[in-house]
Amino acid sequence: MFSLPDEDSHPTKFADWLELSALCSPSGRVGISELVSGTDLEENEEAEDWSDDDIRQDDMVSSTQSEIADRRTYIGEDYPFEMDEYGRHFSFTGTVTPVGAVYLFSLFLSHAQDRTIIPEDWAPKLDNHARNLFQVCSTVAAGGYVRGVARSFGWPRPDHTAFLEALKATYKVFGDGVPVDKPRPAAPKWIKDGGIDIVAWLRSIDGLAGTHYLIAQVASGENWKEKSVRQDAEILHNYWFTQRPASGYECAMFMPFCLEPELGDEEGVTQQERLADHMKLLTIEFGTVFYRYRLAHYASAGLRLTQGGHVGIEGVGELQHIVDWVKQYRSELCARAAAN
Repeated sequence: MFSLPDEDSHPTKFADWLELSALCSPSGRVGISELVSGTDLEENEEAEDWSDDDIRQDDMVSSTQSEIADRRTYIGEDYPFEMDEYGRHFSFTGTVTPVGAVYLFSLFLSHAQDRTIIPEDWAPKLDNHARNLFQVCSTVAAGGYVRGVARSFGWPRPDHTAFLEALKATYKVFGDGVPVDKPRPAAPKWIKDGGIDIVAWLRSIDGLAGTHYLIAQVASGENWKEKSVRQDAEILHNYWFTQRPASGYECAMFMPFCLEPELGDEEGVTQQERLADHMKLLTIEFGTVFYRYRLAHYASAGLRLTQGGHVGIEGVGELQHIVDWVKQYRSELCARAAAN
C-alpha cells in the first residue's frame, strides 16, 4: 500500500506510516507487527547478525510506539488515532474534529514533497489553496499560543488590503507602535507582506504597552529552513514605523513537519537529548518553532478560546474548510492505495 521507511529512518517516519496505513486500511486498523514484517532488513547468515536484527527491530518498534504516545499526549482527545492497551494494534478512530483535521492536514502536507512513504503521483498538491489553509491553521494556533489576538498578515490577506494599510490597521488594534503614514521613498513598490505572515499578541489588561507579542513566518513546504523571520522582523520594526512597538517581540516559525534530528550513534547520547539539542539550535535560528504537534495543540487552545467567547483570532471560521480538504484528500489517497 505505502512504502515502509528504511530501517535507519527517524521514528517519526514509522509513526507517519502507521497513521497513513490506518487511515486507508479497510478495517481502519494496522498491526504494529507489520512494521517488522515489512521492513527491508538486510539478511545475514550468521546467528549473531540475526540477533542484531532482532535488537534493531525491537528498538524501531519501541521508538515508534513512544512517538505515537507523544502525539497522543500533546494533541489530546483530538488525536484521531489510538493504540490498543497491549501496543499491538493501531487504529483510526473514524472521527475528525477541526483540531484533528489540523493534525491530519499537517501529516498530509509533510508528505507533499517527501517520497519516503507516499509516491509522487499520490501526494497532495501544495498549491495556493493548501498554503492558504495552512495559514489558517497557523493563525488559529498563534492565537491559542498568545491567548489573544492573531492577525493573518501574509499575502494574500483575507481582506485583500495593501501592505501599509494592513500594517496600520493591525497596529491600531494592537495599540503599541506607530507605522509610517505613507510609503518611504525607497520602499519596494509591490511589497506584499515583508516576510511577515502572522502578527499576534496578548491583550494587555490596561491597553498599555508591554505584553506578549509574536511575529511569525509560515512555511508549508520543505524550504522552511530558508525562511527565518528574524531579519524580516527587524526590517519591519526599524523601517516601517515612526515609533516602533515598545513591547519586545518573539519570533516564530509555523510548519507542518515533525522534528527529525539526524540519528547519531554517539555513545551515551539518548534520542531525547538529541531532540532537545536540535530544538535549541532551531530556536536560536528561527525563534519559537511550531511543528506538527505544537501546531495542533495550540490550534486547539485557539478554538477553545473562541468557543468561550474570545474574539480576535482570525481563521477560526475557516477550520471547516480544512476538515473538508482532509476528508476529500483522504478519500482520493485511499482509493489510489486500494487500487495498487
